[in-house]
Amino acid sequence: MRVLWAIPVTALLAAVLLPLNDDFYLTWINFDPQGEGQQWEWRYNREIMRNTSGYLYGHLLALVTGAWSARRRRFPVALAIAAGMGAAMAAAAFLTAHALGGERLRVAADGRVLWEPTILGEVQHGPLLVAFPLYALLGAGLGVLLADRLGSRRTRVVAVVLLTIGWSVVSVVGLMQVGRIDFPAALLWMVPPLAAATAIGMASLSLGAGEIGPAFLGDWGDTASSALIIGLTAWTVVVTGAALARRPDPAAVRPEPRSRMWPGTPNR
Repeated sequence: MRVLWAIPVTALLAAVLLPLNDDFYLTWINFDPQGEGQQWEWRYNREIMRNTSGYLYGHLLALVTGAWSARRRRFPVALAIAAGMGAAMAAAAFLTAHALGGERLRVAADGRVLWEPTILGEVQHGPLLVAFPLYALLGAGLGVLLADRLGSRRTRVVAVVLLTIGWSVVSVVGLMQVGRIDFPAALLWMVPPLAAATAIGMASLSLGAGEIGPAFLGDWGDTASSALIIGLTAWTVVVTGAALARRPDPAAVRPEPRSRMWPGTPNR
């Protein structure tokens, strides 16, 4: 199947984005962490970001892969392919991120361990991984509903570019949530990419930079993780149902044979 290319590309995304995840805190949160509290916050954020590398753009790739499948297969078959591909892509992202990310202990000058993963929370990988097949199914439905509007190759390329730009902006906003949500919480249920990014951001930044040591705050991304699954499932059900209602049954549409004559037409 042509869509199998998405599996190695997902793994490649996780590997290629790893340096960006390493530098996310210094680029977007705090370019000069000072003191033990900020050092904890920086290192914890980096570990979470490394272990979820490729997840957010992997979701986008799953959406596009589902739409790709719907253009080349009957819709029920496309749904089955999308679900299987989404699950395989989730496995590829998880295994690659954990193989390359890992946990790296940091030791201070006096010998104290600065990073101790056993006493801290962790991002909820389950909802983020289940989102892969859900996005693929959603993409299959969108592929059917938008088939007329995305007929030309140029239109599809422009749509993917614009979607990637918007996806990137939303992801950065979600990843920057420092122990609190700075936008209406209802958006988490309506915009799945924002919920996924916020789940990671809240998980990595719920360990705040205290004056003396790390301060625990936030919900570790629990709310955003729930919103991701519930909101994305709702979108998938609605869009898939609309696509099933719109898609004609190929067995019910039988073209007229070319050799058939109109009634009353004389033979020649």
